[in-house]
This record gives sequence, C-alpha cells and structure tokens, in this order.
Amino acid sequence: MKIYLDVCCLCRPFDNQLVPRIRYESEAVIAILNRCSVDWTLIWSYAIIYEVSKIIDGQKNQYLSNLRDRAEICIMVDGAIKNRAELFMGCGIKALDALHLSCAERAGVDFFITTDDKLKNIMSRYRDISTVKVVNPAQWYQEVVDDESENAA
Repeated sequence: MKIYLDVCCLCRPFDNQLVPRIRYESEAVIAILNRCSVDWTLIWSYAIIYEVSKIIDGQKNQYLSNLRDRAEICIMVDGAIKNRAELFMGCGIKALDALHLSCAERAGVDFFITTDDKLKNIMSRYRDISTVKVVNPAQWYQEVVDDESENAA
C-alpha cells in the first residue's frame, strides 16, 4: 500500500497532545509511519522537502528530515505536476496542498493522509477529479486495524 502524508499530518506529533483529537491523530500518524517501515510504502516529494525547509523549529525540522530516509519514492515537481495542481487550486485548494495532491497522484498512492479538514472536505466534494483518496489519519487507521482484525478472525 502506498501512503502519502502531508506536512500538517507529519507534524501532528509536535502539536498540543492535551487535545484528544490531536493525540489520537498523533498516535495514528506514528502507527502509520511504523507500518511504512514494515509493509507499506511511504511516498515523499519535493513539495514536502520544500515545506519542511520552511520550518524554523530545529527539532521538528530534523525529525521530518529523518523521516525522508524512510521513503521509498520521492516525487519531483515538474511542469505536469504544477499544471495538475492548477486544477486542484481551481476547486479552492491552497497551492502547496494542490502540489502535494498532484505528487501523490503521480506516485499512484492508495491514500493521501491529512489532518486538514478543509482539504479533506473539498476533495470529498470533488471525488471525480482524482483517484487519490484523501483521509484523516485517526479515522482511516482505525478502519484499517478493524479490517485487519476481521480478516484475521
């Protein structure tokens, strides 16, 4: 399974863990990243590299830079990806999020994982423009675990 986590999702473990939603999402992100070390494929992109380079918190920047080493594939941003991002931007998606989605499409990911509710909601309204499934980490990971439990029984 190919997985693309956007930067807001990758940074979730650094957010206020006293908020239950943030804690659940953080736990899910960590579990997803652990699975990417075992049997899932983590996809990275130059859009992620660019966004991470803008993070001034040294600890967060180092953590995210180290995660890049776990990625099996790193997608270059080219003219076709930028053009595709324009389509997403026309739906109301921010430019950098649109680049992430375009990179995820290029990689043929199974799931684009984000904690950004606005992005998830926009993509749920425009499902017909992309094959990429945009999901929340906590909700999606719980579904995966439940499905695996059912299949094992």
